[in-house]
Amino acid sequence: MNLQAEKLEVVRMILDTDDKKIISEVKSLFKNRNKVSKNQADLNEFYNGFKNGVHEVKSSLDGKTELKDAKNWLNEL
Repeated sequence: MNLQAEKLEVVRMILDTDDKKIISEVKSLFKNRNKVSKNQADLNEFYNGFKNGVHEVKSSLDGKTELKDAKNWLNEL
């Protein structure tokens, strides 16, 4: 079954039910899924920043670049 057909089947199931608990659970599922996606994006952003910082420090230790001091770094924010 393709995605569009599955979506239509789920919509039909929701429209045909009078069970408020099921509707609440479906809403909750979507809300929780959105929170997880946002948290994952935040975590990925953190990891990418951390990885870039590690590369900067490694380049500095290898003598390839010079690290910025904290004052200049904060001014860029």
